[in-house]
Amino acid sequence: MPTLGLAGGTSPSLGRAIVTALVSAPHGPRWNIVILSRSHHRPLWLRAIDPSSLRAQVQSVDYLSVDSLTRALESVDTLISVTSAIDGSQRQIQLNLLQAAVKAGCARFAPSQWGFGPTGMEAVSTTKEVVEGVWEECLKFRNKIECTRFNHGSYMNYLGHGIFPDPQPEMYEDEQLIRLKEGGGYAKGEDEACQGLHRQGDMKDGSGAFLISLKNKIAELPQRDDGKWPRITLTMMRDVGNFVAHSLELPKWEPSMTIVGETLTMGELLAHAEAVARCKLDVTTVTSADLGQRKLEALSSGDFMAQLWAELKLGYCRDRLDEGYLEPVVNRLCPEVKPTSVKEYLQRYWADAE
Repeated sequence: MPTLGLAGGTSPSLGRAIVTALVSAPHGPRWNIVILSRSHHRPLWLRAIDPSSLRAQVQSVDYLSVDSLTRALESVDTLISVTSAIDGSQRQIQLNLLQAAVKAGCARFAPSQWGFGPTGMEAVSTTKEVVEGVWEECLKFRNKIECTRFNHGSYMNYLGHGIFPDPQPEMYEDEQLIRLKEGGGYAKGEDEACQGLHRQGDMKDGSGAFLISLKNKIAELPQRDDGKWPRITLTMMRDVGNFVAHSLELPKWEPSMTIVGETLTMGELLAHAEAVARCKLDVTTVTSADLGQRKLEALSSGDFMAQLWAELKLGYCRDRLDEGYLEPVVNRLCPEVKPTSVKEYLQRYWADAE
């Protein structure tokens, strides 16, 4: 049985999405999983789906030590990184993982560059600095290891923030475990809807949503300079995990493994939200000029998240392939995976919350 190394795999978002997709595969065990983490801690969701560590083992590593990483990867066939270090070490961690994967003889590696497509990541200064030079380094080792970049556009799960009560009721650990076991690693309610995505969107109502907040029936949507609605690719977190799990079976990876849940216009997104809310939303449109000013204000105040949201929305305003919307590469290679549409997502979780 082959082994997947998943750097940062204890995360409640992408790590959980990939691990649960592999552990719940309908045709039984196919991949073992070695989760690289800064500690041996096994989160509740992992204990719920693999209580005896039969499929997924957590290996404590020092991400800043190539030797530590190499030892952890000795039995690993494919290494995927979902790390999200916020201490300035994210870029170096990807370079160290690459070196360790080559030394350990891994066949495949995907650095942590999730989000916009490759050129889109380079166009956003807040993401460029953490990915700059990583892919070029990967190409230097193309005769020794197959590398790719997984991208998925924006997370559909931001639409779930604000649907459920805030704060969520506190529960004892035993009760949380029961709910997580029942849901295959996801507890019914906000956890199942948001799938580990933090409440960090920039909606003015503080819901944590991005673009649309169903909590207070408001929206802030980017518009192209010609007044038309730009396109956006939205993908549900669990669908990303499912696509990645299926891609492990592919005989060859493309250099860019872009994943698409659904690509639609901002206007179509608004129509779906208004249909499920059964009312018109209070909509604010923002242009590239508005967002350029907002970016400058964020830079002067040192507000990283405000800068990130402004730059992402500027990318949508440009309405370019690989930025706001993506080509469905993995969808084409793995047609058996049927991703969730925006309409399906909103109907499913809004109905649960009503």
